Amino acid sequence: MITYKGIQLNVIDNLYVETKELNSYITKEIRITIGKNQAESYIDVIKYIIDYIVDNKPIISENQNIGYYSWLLQFRLSEDNYFDIYEVNSNGSDFNKGCDVAISAVREQSEMCWQQNLIPLFPNFNQSVVISDGVYDGKDIEGIRYDAPQDESGWYLIADDYNEDIKTLKMVHFYHVAFARPDILKYLALPFGYRFIMKGGNIEIRKNEQ
Repeated sequence: MITYKGIQLNVIDNLYVETKELNSYITKEIRITIGKNQAESYIDVIKYIIDYIVDNKPIISENQNIGYYSWLLQFRLSEDNYFDIYEVNSNGSDFNKGCDVAISAVREQSEMCWQQNLIPLFPNFNQSVVISDGVYDGKDIEGIRYDAPQDESGWYLIADDYNEDIKTLKMVHFYHVAFARPDILKYLALPFGYRFIMKGGNIEIRKNEQ
Protein backbone atom coordinates (compact mmCIF):
# COMPACT_ATOMS: atom_id res chain seq x y z
CA MET A 1 0.00 0.00 0.00
CA ILE A 2 1.14 3.53 -0.85
CA THR A 3 -0.25 6.72 0.68
CA TYR A 4 -0.26 9.83 -1.51
CA LYS A 5 -1.77 13.12 -0.35
CA GLY A 6 -3.71 11.18 2.28
CA ILE A 7 -5.14 8.76 -0.31
CA GLN A 8 -4.28 5.06 -0.17
CA LEU A 9 -3.21 3.33 -3.39
CA ASN A 10 -3.50 -0.43 -3.48
CA VAL A 11 -2.33 -2.91 -6.12
CA ILE A 12 -4.91 -5.71 -6.18
CA ASP A 13 -3.58 -9.10 -7.36
CA ASN A 14 -1.52 -7.26 -10.01
CA LEU A 15 -4.80 -6.81 -11.91
CA TYR A 16 -5.57 -3.21 -11.10
CA VAL A 17 -4.64 -0.24 -8.91
CA GLU A 18 -7.37 1.33 -6.82
CA THR A 19 -7.72 4.25 -4.45
CA LYS A 20 -9.11 4.27 -0.94
CA GLU A 21 -10.48 7.43 0.73
CA LEU A 22 -10.62 9.42 -2.51
CA ASN A 23 -14.39 9.14 -2.16
CA SER A 24 -14.23 11.97 0.35
CA TYR A 25 -13.52 14.23 -2.64
CA ILE A 26 -15.60 12.72 -5.46
CA THR A 27 -17.93 10.23 -3.66
CA LYS A 28 -16.31 7.26 -5.45
CA GLU A 29 -12.98 5.49 -5.68
CA ILE A 30 -10.89 5.23 -8.86
CA ARG A 31 -9.52 2.06 -10.39
CA ILE A 32 -7.08 1.44 -13.26
CA THR A 33 -6.68 -1.94 -14.92
CA ILE A 34 -3.04 -3.08 -15.13
CA GLY A 35 -2.03 -3.94 -18.69
CA LYS A 36 1.39 -4.47 -20.22
CA ASN A 37 3.32 -2.04 -17.99
CA GLN A 38 4.67 -2.34 -14.48
CA ALA A 39 2.30 -1.43 -11.65
CA GLU A 40 4.38 1.69 -10.91
CA SER A 41 3.32 3.22 -14.23
CA TYR A 42 -0.37 2.97 -13.31
CA ILE A 43 0.34 4.32 -9.85
CA ASP A 44 1.90 7.38 -11.53
CA VAL A 45 -1.30 7.87 -13.54
CA ILE A 46 -3.46 7.66 -10.44
CA LYS A 47 -1.18 10.14 -8.65
CA TYR A 48 -1.66 12.56 -11.55
CA ILE A 49 -5.45 12.18 -11.23
CA ILE A 50 -5.28 12.61 -7.45
CA ASP A 51 -3.31 15.85 -7.91
CA TYR A 52 -6.06 17.13 -10.20
CA ILE A 53 -8.87 16.13 -7.84
CA VAL A 54 -7.26 17.29 -4.59
CA ASP A 55 -6.06 20.61 -6.04
CA ASN A 56 -9.19 21.48 -8.06
CA LYS A 57 -11.97 19.66 -6.18
CA PRO A 58 -13.96 19.03 -9.37
CA ILE A 59 -17.31 17.30 -9.67
CA ILE A 60 -16.60 14.08 -11.61
CA SER A 61 -19.41 12.59 -13.67
CA GLU A 62 -19.87 9.54 -15.87
CA ASN A 63 -17.90 9.69 -19.17
CA GLN A 64 -16.06 12.84 -18.11
CA ASN A 65 -12.71 13.32 -19.82
CA ILE A 66 -9.43 14.31 -18.22
CA GLY A 67 -6.19 15.15 -19.99
CA TYR A 68 -3.13 13.13 -19.03
CA TYR A 69 -0.20 15.13 -20.39
CA SER A 70 -0.58 14.64 -24.17
CA TRP A 71 -3.30 11.99 -24.07
CA LEU A 72 -6.94 11.74 -23.03
CA LEU A 73 -8.50 9.62 -20.27
CA GLN A 74 -12.12 9.15 -19.28
CA PHE A 75 -14.00 8.21 -16.11
CA ARG A 76 -16.48 5.34 -16.58
CA LEU A 77 -18.76 4.19 -13.78
CA SER A 78 -18.49 0.45 -13.07
CA GLU A 79 -21.21 -1.85 -11.80
CA ASP A 80 -19.52 -1.97 -8.39
CA ASN A 81 -19.52 1.84 -8.14
CA TYR A 82 -15.90 2.61 -9.02
CA PHE A 83 -14.75 5.08 -11.61
CA ASP A 84 -12.75 2.91 -13.99
CA ILE A 85 -10.21 4.73 -16.14
CA TYR A 86 -10.51 4.43 -19.91
CA GLU A 87 -8.37 6.06 -22.59
CA VAL A 88 -8.94 7.21 -26.14
CA ASN A 89 -7.42 4.70 -28.54
CA SER A 90 -4.60 5.55 -30.94
CA ASN A 91 -6.84 6.58 -33.86
CA GLY A 92 -9.48 8.38 -31.81
CA SER A 93 -12.32 6.07 -32.80
CA ASP A 94 -13.26 4.88 -29.31
CA PHE A 95 -12.24 4.60 -25.65
CA ASN A 96 -10.66 1.42 -24.26
CA LYS A 97 -10.33 0.29 -20.66
CA GLY A 98 -6.90 1.05 -19.17
CA CYS A 99 -4.22 3.57 -20.04
CA ASP A 100 -1.38 1.79 -21.87
CA VAL A 101 -1.46 4.11 -24.90
CA ALA A 102 -1.27 7.14 -22.59
CA ILE A 103 1.63 5.68 -20.65
CA SER A 104 3.50 4.84 -23.85
CA ALA A 105 2.92 8.27 -25.40
CA VAL A 106 4.13 10.15 -22.33
CA ARG A 107 7.13 7.84 -21.89
CA GLU A 108 8.25 8.26 -25.50
CA GLN A 109 7.85 12.04 -25.35
CA SER A 110 9.80 12.21 -22.09
CA GLU A 111 12.61 9.99 -23.35
CA MET A 112 12.94 12.01 -26.56
CA CYS A 113 13.40 15.20 -24.55
CA TRP A 114 15.77 13.65 -22.02
CA GLN A 115 17.97 12.42 -24.87
CA GLN A 116 18.35 16.09 -25.83
CA ASN A 117 18.87 17.15 -22.18
CA LEU A 118 15.56 19.01 -22.32
CA ILE A 119 12.60 19.15 -19.95
CA PRO A 120 9.41 18.00 -21.70
CA LEU A 121 6.69 20.56 -22.31
CA PHE A 122 3.62 18.44 -22.98
CA PRO A 123 0.93 19.85 -25.26
CA ASN A 124 -2.62 18.92 -24.36
CA PHE A 125 -5.51 17.65 -26.45
CA ASN A 126 -7.37 20.95 -26.62
CA GLN A 127 -4.48 23.17 -27.64
CA SER A 128 -4.16 24.29 -31.23
CA VAL A 129 -1.54 23.37 -33.82
CA VAL A 130 -0.90 25.15 -37.11
CA ILE A 131 -0.44 22.79 -40.06
CA SER A 132 0.07 23.00 -43.80
CA ASP A 133 -1.52 20.81 -46.43
CA GLY A 134 0.14 17.39 -46.58
CA VAL A 135 0.66 16.94 -42.85
CA TYR A 136 -2.26 14.51 -42.57
CA ASP A 137 -1.04 12.67 -45.67
CA GLY A 138 2.08 11.28 -44.02
CA LYS A 139 4.55 13.57 -45.79
CA ASP A 140 7.89 14.66 -44.35
CA ILE A 141 7.46 17.51 -41.89
CA GLU A 142 9.39 20.34 -40.34
CA GLY A 143 7.96 21.10 -36.92
CA ILE A 144 8.80 24.41 -35.24
CA ARG A 145 7.61 25.32 -31.73
CA TYR A 146 7.23 28.96 -30.76
CA ASP A 147 6.33 30.47 -27.40
CA ALA A 148 2.54 30.69 -27.35
CA PRO A 149 -0.51 31.49 -25.20
CA GLN A 150 -1.98 28.75 -23.02
CA ASP A 151 -4.63 27.68 -25.55
CA GLU A 152 -2.00 27.13 -28.25
CA SER A 153 0.69 24.46 -28.36
CA GLY A 154 3.06 26.73 -30.27
CA TRP A 155 3.63 24.07 -32.94
CA TYR A 156 3.78 24.85 -36.65
CA LEU A 157 3.93 21.66 -38.72
CA ILE A 158 4.95 22.30 -42.30
CA ALA A 159 5.00 19.55 -44.95
CA ASP A 160 7.97 19.40 -47.31
CA ASP A 161 5.87 20.56 -50.30
CA TYR A 162 4.46 23.65 -48.56
CA ASN A 163 3.79 26.36 -51.16
CA GLU A 164 4.84 29.26 -48.89
CA ASP A 165 1.31 30.72 -48.98
CA ILE A 166 0.41 31.42 -45.35
CA LYS A 167 -3.26 31.62 -46.34
CA THR A 168 -3.22 27.85 -46.85
CA LEU A 169 -2.14 27.16 -43.25
CA LYS A 170 -4.83 25.75 -40.95
CA MET A 171 -5.26 25.84 -37.18
CA VAL A 172 -6.44 22.49 -35.81
CA HIS A 173 -6.66 20.84 -32.41
CA PHE A 174 -3.68 18.86 -31.17
CA TYR A 175 -5.73 15.66 -31.03
CA HIS A 176 -6.31 15.72 -34.80
CA VAL A 177 -2.55 15.63 -35.30
CA ALA A 178 -2.05 12.98 -32.60
CA PHE A 179 -4.51 10.64 -34.33
CA ALA A 180 -3.39 11.35 -37.90
CA ARG A 181 0.38 11.35 -37.29
CA PRO A 182 1.31 9.00 -34.42
CA ASP A 183 4.79 8.84 -35.97
CA ILE A 184 5.58 12.39 -34.81
CA LEU A 185 3.81 12.31 -31.44
CA LYS A 186 7.00 11.63 -29.50
CA TYR A 187 8.59 14.87 -30.77
CA LEU A 188 5.71 17.13 -29.77
CA ALA A 189 6.83 17.62 -26.14
CA LEU A 190 10.00 19.38 -27.28
CA PRO A 191 9.91 22.78 -25.54
CA PHE A 192 9.45 26.21 -27.04
CA GLY A 193 12.40 27.27 -29.18
CA TYR A 194 13.06 23.85 -30.73
CA ARG A 195 12.28 22.17 -34.01
CA PHE A 196 12.46 18.76 -35.62
CA ILE A 197 13.11 18.10 -39.28
CA MET A 198 11.88 14.89 -40.86
CA LYS A 199 13.51 13.89 -44.12
CA GLY A 200 13.46 10.46 -45.73
CA GLY A 201 12.76 8.66 -42.47
CA ASN A 202 15.46 10.51 -40.54
CA ILE A 203 14.79 13.10 -37.83
CA GLU A 204 17.05 15.98 -36.85
CA ILE A 205 16.32 18.02 -33.72
CA ARG A 206 17.79 21.46 -33.29
CA LYS A 207 17.32 24.70 -31.44
CA ASN A 208 15.65 27.48 -33.40
CA GLU A 209 17.94 30.08 -34.86
CA GLN A 210 17.61 33.46 -33.19
